[in-house]
Amino acid sequence: MSMLKFKSQIAPKGLQFYPSEFFISDKYATILTVVSFPKFISPGYLSSITNMSGIKIVIKHIPLPFSVVSKMLNKQIADLKIKYQEERDRTMQEKYRMDYESLESFVTMLAGSQARIFDFQMHILITADSKESLELKKTNIKNYLDAMGMKGVALRFEQEKALKSMIPVFPKQDIEERIGTPIPSVTIAAMYPFIFDSVKDPGYATLLGVDFSGGVILFNQFLYKIRKENNRNNANLILLGTSGSGKSTAAKLLLRGHIRNGCQIVAIDPENELEEMTKTFGGDTIDLGKGGEFGMINPLQIVIDADEDEMRQGLGYTVLTRTLQFLKAFMKYYDPSIEEDVLTLFSEVVQDTYKRFGIDFDKDFYSYGPQDYPTFSDVYETIKAILLSMTDKTHERDIMERLELKIRPLTKDLKYYFDGHTTITHDSDFITFNIKELMNADENIKNALFFNILKYAWGLCLDKDVDTILMVDEAHVLLSDSNTLGADFLAQVQRRARKYNTGTIIITQQPSDFAAPSVLVQGKAIFDNASYYLVMGLKKQATEDLSLLIDLNDNEKESIKQYSQGEALFVCGNRRMRINVIVTPEELSSFGSGGGL
Repeated sequence: MSMLKFKSQIAPKGLQFYPSEFFISDKYATILTVVSFPKFISPGYLSSITNMSGIKIVIKHIPLPFSVVSKMLNKQIADLKIKYQEERDRTMQEKYRMDYESLESFVTMLAGSQARIFDFQMHILITADSKESLELKKTNIKNYLDAMGMKGVALRFEQEKALKSMIPVFPKQDIEERIGTPIPSVTIAAMYPFIFDSVKDPGYATLLGVDFSGGVILFNQFLYKIRKENNRNNANLILLGTSGSGKSTAAKLLLRGHIRNGCQIVAIDPENELEEMTKTFGGDTIDLGKGGEFGMINPLQIVIDADEDEMRQGLGYTVLTRTLQFLKAFMKYYDPSIEEDVLTLFSEVVQDTYKRFGIDFDKDFYSYGPQDYPTFSDVYETIKAILLSMTDKTHERDIMERLELKIRPLTKDLKYYFDGHTTITHDSDFITFNIKELMNADENIKNALFFNILKYAWGLCLDKDVDTILMVDEAHVLLSDSNTLGADFLAQVQRRARKYNTGTIIITQQPSDFAAPSVLVQGKAIFDNASYYLVMGLKKQATEDLSLLIDLNDNEKESIKQYSQGEALFVCGNRRMRINVIVTPEELSSFGSGGGL
């Protein structure tokens, strides 16, 4: 290869300098030179800046003899003492006193230690696709530097010198005599952004990926059972990402790890992404999209989810009360227009129906099987019997007639979805509810079915003798402007999961549904109940919506919008890190074809 050809490949296609910026190849660029630093710096201080897109940092440090440093510092001390003596403002006077005393202590420390002083220089190269985007990035970086106690300036008419200063092949630039800051070696070490922020959880951990510095992420979702650490108080995780971000692959990776570690898996699968994986690991896929003989869940079947304290207060009361609350929420999904008086009457009619079957607040439901519970046909019979006893046209009869109109379709057109005893059977510890077909159903029917399945799935997670993972995909279905009860139920599941050695994985690509004003309280409750967030690529608006639910700084928000496939923000208790989810070919082959990457 000729030297000319080589130069043409590495040289920029175009380079034009302006007072505070320049144009290189097809990019707009500017260089911020850092001219002041904070007094106190922690390790990895600059790591967050290096994660920003379109950012490159060049650091130079040249050793300075102690004699030079001492002379320079003593001059600064003398100048500060003069300012202290001449200053009349007491506040400023105190500041000067603290500054020169701090420098005196610093000189003493240097004289008695092995620390060395360096002339420290730092440039930040910012690139963007447009001039407008460059200005926005520059403003954001400046604000970010200010927040960290640093000041960055774009040296006017010296951008070329700053660029040459960043490139090793060029000789020393005259600006370097003006921009350096004396900094001790220990502080410079903390300045470097290369920190090893790995996660190495003990016990049954899954290799989730690596962080930006190459540190491995060995993640145990049930760490709280071993030790308390970094606000990791439960096994609840929320996974977010748009289509193509790698969300499905990450979810399957987590599931595979839990299967390997002997956990029971209960998964709600709206897109039939888990069927092949479930089969590979000997699990059962239950198709609930067709209803009837393919799989029926009786909404009136009671889930016995009471802990020991609640049992002492009265088991029957607890579980029946929760069932009645669930059924009210179910009816609001099924018919969002249902009036409150009709809903109240519905609850009373259900209780009357339960009583006909010998079910009341004092029962021990452990002895009950699916055939022992009433169905919606039985509820409808109760309504018809009450109507026959109401001979006069009264307000109460009007409410009952409206209720009859609501319940009738459940026993007719929708019978194969809602009216019948539970028919589900399974033999494995990996149970997947395939609901793909019902996701195309009428919105209200879909939401009611989804909610009913969640209740039943939760009932499978109550064996304290085994660790269980409850995965709920497309969880945003449960959030509705007209019905916050479903979100309340999901939050309740999260809160109670730990009592039953259960962890939840809630998956969504629409944080907007959790952040809508009408459900924000419930949405935040769901997010607040999680110890972990795995945030993969999201679009701009989705990222802004997410920031209403969890704390995101400007750097994180900008990064999330630009994540490539497999990249993610991993919030692990009170630790936050950018990671790459890694999947081996063997793992990938076990996931099946559903969902893609």
